[in-house]
This record gives sequence, structure tokens and C-alpha cells, in this order.
Amino acid sequence: MVQSSSIYSRKAIEQAPEHLDRAQLFAICKLDINAPSDLTTMVAEEDYVRLLETIAQAEDGLPRAHIKLGASMRCEDLGAVGLAWKSSPTLMDGWDRAQRYISVVSGVRALELNRGKETTEIRFLRLTDEAPMGAKLSNEATFASFIAICREASGRKFKPIRAFCGHEFVGDKTFLEDFIGCELEDRAGINAIVVSNAELALPNAVGDDAISRFFDGRVEEMLAETKTELPLSIQVKSEIGKNLSGGVPKLSDVAKALGMSARTLQRKLNDEGAVFQALVDEARRELSERLLRTSQYPLVEVAFLTGFAEQSGFTRAFKRWAGQTPRSYRLNATSR
Repeated sequence: MVQSSSIYSRKAIEQAPEHLDRAQLFAICKLDINAPSDLTTMVAEEDYVRLLETIAQAEDGLPRAHIKLGASMRCEDLGAVGLAWKSSPTLMDGWDRAQRYISVVSGVRALELNRGKETTEIRFLRLTDEAPMGAKLSNEATFASFIAICREASGRKFKPIRAFCGHEFVGDKTFLEDFIGCELEDRAGINAIVVSNAELALPNAVGDDAISRFFDGRVEEMLAETKTELPLSIQVKSEIGKNLSGGVPKLSDVAKALGMSARTLQRKLNDEGAVFQALVDEARRELSERLLRTSQYPLVEVAFLTGFAEQSGFTRAFKRWAGQTPRSYRLNATSR
């Protein structure tokens, strides 16, 4: 069962319209209204998203409460995870830790860091337009959470260069854009922020590597206790992406890298409703889109890095995925 720390539910209730009954909101999440806040108390994801839906439906106009929830997040709210992030020497060090430790406080938001020459794309778990409204609200709140945490850790008015939301935005998009400091493109097929590497390399306000390593130890203990793993389909897609420059890896090669037989991998993917070839296409598409957006590599090199022997094959595949040529996609992305 997918769960998240109750800290998110409590923060959401704090931002709910005053006319909503607090006891009923706590009951949705199966939380004791009189109990102290505890990071280790978990809430089922289905209850959390129902809470967000209930609050949003009670708001006047476009929903904002979930964005305010995200904006209110502080490093100490995330316990040792947040303090390890805050005490990291730089924001990049903090993001590296967040990528490893996010499952301690959330079983949903898997992070992926894609480093380019001048920028880094920070991507989190993708949702489709078929996802429930509450899941989309949770997704949108994550943008504000990440920015708020980075601003506290860095001591600066941190803002990304660009932001992308995978689904059609449900809440007040302008309100979020004003907070994060850049435009957000919705229905983009990915959830990501793009940040300058120069910004990520600047020292944090209270960065201390020794202190950060101390918190690392505590979080490693918590990580071992949670035994949380990413969905297999995400692990497979990540493994495919790592190896595309050498050609598309075989299912048997990916299975071996993940420590199982090809037959076991196939069965487990079937259990998740995933298909290996579809994951290959997703990995190729996502990598090619990132390279076209964030690098100046020639198209022939983008084709090679995404596992195509010839540029013509890459162009045909990309047109099938995106409905436009790689060149057009790059021009449109850089002109936004």
C-alpha cells in the first residue's frame, strides 16, 4: 500500500477553508486530531488524495490550498531527511540526498536527476490526465514544496528556469507560478523543474558536510526500516535509460542488472500492467526530449544517445511519439 507521512495531511488541514470541520478532515486520514504531529505516522495515499479533493471542492475559485501546503513546508518538517538536505554543502548535494531518501517520507514521489552541461532537470513521478483529481493536486503541491525547501536551505530566492507539469493543471496555475518564480507548462508529459547548475553549486546557508553525514546515518536507518522500493516499471525504465547509448538493452540484460531472471521480470511487469517495449519507448522519448530541451547536441548525437543507429530512424520514432520532428520540438522548446 502506498503511503505518505502524515505531515502532509496535517499541513493540508492547516490550509483548509475555515468553515470545514477539522475533526472530519482528520477522520478522512484516520488521524487522531489530539495526537501530536509525528513524521513517522503514515497516511494511505488514497486517504490523502481524498483529503485534498475535499478541501479543494470547498474553496472559492481555483484551488490554492494545496499550493499553500507545499509553500509552507520547512526542512524540519521532514525530520532527519530535511535536516540532511538543509545541512548539505550545496543544493546539488541536497538534491542527491533527496533522490535517495525521498521514500522515507513519501512512497510516491520518485526523483530523477538528469544533469546537463549547464542545467539539471529534476524530475518526479509522472501522472497522466486519467489520474484522480486529488493525485493531481498532490502532484502540483510538490512543485511548491521543492521550491520552499530549496529557498530555506540555500538562504536565497531560489527559482527554477523552467517547470513542467505532466497533466492539465487543476489548481490556480498563476498562483503557483508567482510563488516558484517561473512559468509552468502543463500537459507537458513530465513533472520537472530545470535549474541552473551554477545555482545548484552555490553554498547553502548553513551547509556543513559533517553534520549532513550525521543525519545521513539516521536516515539510512529509517530507510532500512521502511524497506520502500520504487515500482519495478520505474526501476526498469531507469536501467534502460542508463544504457541507451550502447543500444537498446535486452530484457534479459535489464533483468540481470536488477538481480532476477528474465521470466521473473516479465511476470512482475505484467503484474504492474507494464510492457517492456513500452518502457523502452518511454525511456527513449523522455531522454530525447530532455536532450533536445537542455543540450545543444547535434540531432545525430541525440539519436545515438537514445539508442538509434541512424538519425532517420530516430526522426521517425520521435514524430510518432511527439507529433513533430526533433528539430521542431527543439525550436518550440527554446522559444518558450
